[in-house]
Amino acid sequence: MSEPELLTQIDGPIARITFNRPQARNALTAGMVSDMAAFLLKIENDSAVRCVILAGSGEHFMAGGDVAGFGEALNALPAEREADFVRRAKSAMPIFEVFERLSKPVIAKVRGAAAGASIGWVAAADFVMISETALFVFAHIHLGASPDGALTWHLPRAVGLRKAKELVLLGGRLNAQEALEAGLANRLVPNAELDAETEALAKRLSAGPSIAIGRSKLLLNQASANSQLRQMELEAESFGACAASDDFVEGVTAFTGKRKAAFKGR
Repeated sequence: MSEPELLTQIDGPIARITFNRPQARNALTAGMVSDMAAFLLKIENDSAVRCVILAGSGEHFMAGGDVAGFGEALNALPAEREADFVRRAKSAMPIFEVFERLSKPVIAKVRGAAAGASIGWVAAADFVMISETALFVFAHIHLGASPDGALTWHLPRAVGLRKAKELVLLGGRLNAQEALEAGLANRLVPNAELDAETEALAKRLSAGPSIAIGRSKLLLNQASANSQLRQMELEAESFGACAASDDFVEGVTAFTGKRKAAFKGR
């Protein structure tokens, strides 16, 4: 029996999502998209899950859409082809809707190629850990297509609008060092250390005050759409909610007692 194309696991406080088509550089299929959406909805309100790691099997992260499968649609009439690819692109919308509101930090662990729509998935993550093998390939324009996978939403926010236009319109590439310098990645580590460094980050996040972490993430995600006064109102409401938590009591008590806090996520 063949392995699933998407591996999902809840490992204590860490949820793991792994693209699992290494023979196709983990290119997305419709089944992978629907399975991922279902898993994210499952863990969204699970308070025991405090962090998510997104990764690819084998030597690569993910090659975006399965271009080899696109050829099947080329004989269709233009209107039929248009409707087909609108449907395909929209199928990922539930995933990014959850990403946007998910209180749990998402870490993208990238080694090897991340191409096409997969760069949108990387840019949507809260933390991006890459090894020196990482290569970001902005492939849409070479197919005569515009980006999908929320790439045009998240990429300009990560690297700036001017750099995003350069990469997307010219079909550029970023190696690992360039991705770090552009702001697409948080940390660049040796390939042999990528797994351990990602696990260390996930454990650190999982041991933190998850209510405060989740609310801080949501505040930052909302900020660009709000006025300063509205954002300050939301900050005040969030601070109040945090102050009502057990972790706030622990944090203040630990600070005044000059000891390390032991947060419980409640």
